[in-house]
Amino acid sequence: MLKNIFFLFFFLISGLSFAQLKNDLYSLDFNMGYNLSRVESNYFFEENMPLSFQFNWQKSNFYKQESLNNFSYSDFGISLLFHHYYNKELGTNYGVFAFMEFYLIRPVHKLSLSFRLSQGIAYNTKRYDKQKNPKNYFFGTHLSLPINLFFYLRYPKIIENFGAQIGVGIFHYSNANLGSPNYGSNIPSISFGINYDIRKSPPDLISEKLIYDKKWHLYTLMRFGLNESDYIGSGQYPFYIPGIQMEKFLNSRHKLNMGLELFLSYFLKEQIAYESEAFHEFQVDKETDFKRLGVYASYEFYFRKFGLDFGLGYYLYYPYHFETRYYNRILLKFYISQKLQLGYSLKFHHFSRAEALEFFIGYNIF
Repeated sequence: MLKNIFFLFFFLISGLSFAQLKNDLYSLDFNMGYNLSRVESNYFFEENMPLSFQFNWQKSNFYKQESLNNFSYSDFGISLLFHHYYNKELGTNYGVFAFMEFYLIRPVHKLSLSFRLSQGIAYNTKRYDKQKNPKNYFFGTHLSLPINLFFYLRYPKIIENFGAQIGVGIFHYSNANLGSPNYGSNIPSISFGINYDIRKSPPDLISEKLIYDKKWHLYTLMRFGLNESDYIGSGQYPFYIPGIQMEKFLNSRHKLNMGLELFLSYFLKEQIAYESEAFHEFQVDKETDFKRLGVYASYEFYFRKFGLDFGLGYYLYYPYHFETRYYNRILLKFYISQKLQLGYSLKFHHFSRAEALEFFIGYNIF
């Protein structure tokens, strides 16, 4: 464990040295959390709570925004996370995240209140193994796709450029059904930390008028990937989700998206066949159609060439009952050009049951 702590401090020192070159904000967070994942798995944490260390590189942009009177201004950053479970079955998670942070109280005040959404990739050292580690139903694969939601209250420059902060939020780990089992873990956490700001004085506030396109645009989309059902050992199968989407900028930072999509998830085709033979009490007809048709709306935060999208969908066509008719999606996209988008998204149900990690390509028709 000590070598991991030294590893994080090495990045801290490197980051503070690099800070001399840029007008950015750097912070070091220390987080402690406890597990509220699933009742049958809580025994893992009865004696030892998970402990985490987090180092964040954060670029402040609030002083360059079009408006300082709404939710438009935001920061962008990268996090390194070390999460130790103090349990031989669960091991340790190492993660790298990209995040966007939105201010709820203007950061020019002495106190600032912000909301941070982080999305990234993590590596678990002790995944499920039928022979070697059969109790770990949390992580069926080494890789997971975590999402972290946190509120931060900060007091900058208590001593020169050093300040303090406290955060409350949740760590969510899931592999998006890339492999089973996939219980994942949800860890409510409180964090205490210090931050370092290279600026010697507050930045000048700039009213930067940003031009944006006010027209509706039509995109054609293709999402794709691999996933597995909840039945352990059932195997990975591809999925394809063609669709169309209308997009419109509400202002220079926010977009509204609406779309229609067809789900071709072949793991469901295999699951229907399996349940029709193995579980007669489910009364599943083997001829049941595995396809689904969904309609959705989403709200996107746009930052230069990046977009962070939150969506809610509903299945219009739903012949086989899987999870619920409602689904959610968090999407991170990159605008290659005005015509082409690339990115990936996490599709889930009940705000906790992940179904798939979706890679996607979008092309602007008009």
